[in-house]
Amino acid sequence: MDFSSAGTDGPRLDPDALARIELANNVRGSLPSAADAGRAAARFRTAGWRVRRSGWTEFEVENAFAELELLPLEPVTFTGFVDPDRIGVLLAALAEAGLSFEIEFTDADGREHLHRSADYPA
Repeated sequence: MDFSSAGTDGPRLDPDALARIELANNVRGSLPSAADAGRAAARFRTAGWRVRRSGWTEFEVENAFAELELLPLEPVTFTGFVDPDRIGVLLAALAEAGLSFEIEFTDADGREHLHRSADYPA
């Protein structure tokens, strides 16, 4: 799947998420099951996310509750924003997309949390 910098159709951050956007960069992690950032972006697109190319090999994926920048590292990594009240929705979305993950999340009170999928490599 090829993506342009204009982006695909799909949901944008909703008013609840935009009200919390000052917590930008509150989530970061890795997707070791993704072959590369482009294929990870395609999985997000298949799951209904908005996707746009943000660089030669980087992609931005967005939904009503999160905006993530996928980076072409080994493994694929990401950084971005998730509405703190919907971190569980992000975890479920990654699992439903078939992506193993490790996520570091900073909540609205500044506490850090680590989440790993059940199939995250040891």
